[in-house]
Amino acid sequence: MKKVYVGLLGLMLLAGCGGKGESGGQSSAARLDGKEKGSEFLAYEHNVSVDTSEAQVRPLYEKVVAACKADTGNGCLLLDSSVDSGRYVHARISMRAKPAGIRKLVALVAAEGDVTSQGTKVEDLGRPVLDSKKRLEMLRQYQAQLQDLEKRSGTNVDALIKVSKELATVQVELEQATAANALLMQRIDTDLLNVAISAEGKQSFWRPVKRALGNFTENLSEGVANAITAMAYILPWLIAFVLLFPLGRKGWRRLRGLPRKD
Repeated sequence: MKKVYVGLLGLMLLAGCGGKGESGGQSSAARLDGKEKGSEFLAYEHNVSVDTSEAQVRPLYEKVVAACKADTGNGCLLLDSSVDSGRYVHARISMRAKPAGIRKLVALVAAEGDVTSQGTKVEDLGRPVLDSKKRLEMLRQYQAQLQDLEKRSGTNVDALIKVSKELATVQVELEQATAANALLMQRIDTDLLNVAISAEGKQSFWRPVKRALGNFTENLSEGVANAITAMAYILPWLIAFVLLFPLGRKGWRRLRGLPRKD
């Protein structure tokens, strides 16, 4: 029994120092400019803002969403999308796809409107990927050692139960680490694209006028409320001035009527 426990402790120590880092494979995906980058573990996030007419905001929004859903070859995934036709017509779309798919979507957006801003943020995930690979390797080694110990436990039921519990725990940790590593690699192999569509620069001449007329009643009531509030602050000072001004004027006259001393 003691030998089994000592063996378990030894395996834990071996697992703590047995993991060796390994470099990941070359990332061959070209990015938005179509050129290879210096690092193989870079995560890209692109932001594009486009200005179009009010009537074209929703059609362009629907066209971009449909293009993303149809681009299964580049694994385009629609993450978030919204369109607002209220006071200001605008739409937002967030997508993730391979770099080739991102370039197609950017070209589609640019062809349908005027690009007002465009930028790219890059995050180096080299350290997180290396740490993730080390953890996966350590867990796999530890799992293999526990499986070997399970086979050698023989008829020792107590030791077998201990090893089985430890194996179950390692399996859960291994699945979590695998999922985390897959998420990191997804961020590296695919790019994030945020598209903002608006019509601020191309809104119709009468749009602000209609908006002002529509808000006339609300603005009028708010103006009356502000005037009443202002009167509440001014009224006490006005009363004080009406009461004190005659007294002050009378006192000033008396001071001026006093004879001067030579």
